[in-house]
Amino acid sequence: MTRSRKYLNNLPNAQKIKDLASDILDHELKLDRILQDHTELKNEIIALQTQVLSFDNDGSSQGLEYTQIKLNELSKVLILQDSEIAELKKNIHNLQSLVDDEIRDGLFQLFHQAKSDLDEAKKDIIKHQKMVEDSQHRLMNSSAKESQENHDEWIRNVGKVIKDEERVKESEKQLEAINRVYRLEFSENTT
Repeated sequence: MTRSRKYLNNLPNAQKIKDLASDILDHELKLDRILQDHTELKNEIIALQTQVLSFDNDGSSQGLEYTQIKLNELSKVLILQDSEIAELKKNIHNLQSLVDDEIRDGLFQLFHQAKSDLDEAKKDIIKHQKMVEDSQHRLMNSSAKESQENHDEWIRNVGKVIKDEERVKESEKQLEAINRVYRLEFSENTT
């Protein structure tokens, strides 16, 4: 598992992904140990087969029977290791698929949250723009005495619209970033 991208820590299911990655690492370490043992076992089998050939060439049967028994035992162990290696590779692949699914799920959750934030900010802009228009209308029609109060209200409402527009821009940036990460990870688009 070589994903070390910082966005993974921002996913809502980051802990589950870390747990799966830890399981993958455990399986990979076990696989490495078994592969080392497997290589040593193959080398031992080759050495024993060489001994059998030398016994055949010498015409000597002394030690041949023991060597044949040892070869049979090691062959059985080799077959067991082969199946264990295959099982570990399968488990690693399955865990990697689960990690991919969790990353997709986390990105979709972030996407939907950013989309919801964007929609909410757009609604707030409409609401606050209406408030700006109302306060501007009151400002234009107010007496000199009420003018400062209406002006302050108009400024506050304009400030709200500006903040809402910043929220829209931030949400759009988040959506763009999420889409970019998704495309990089999975060569797809979330739209």
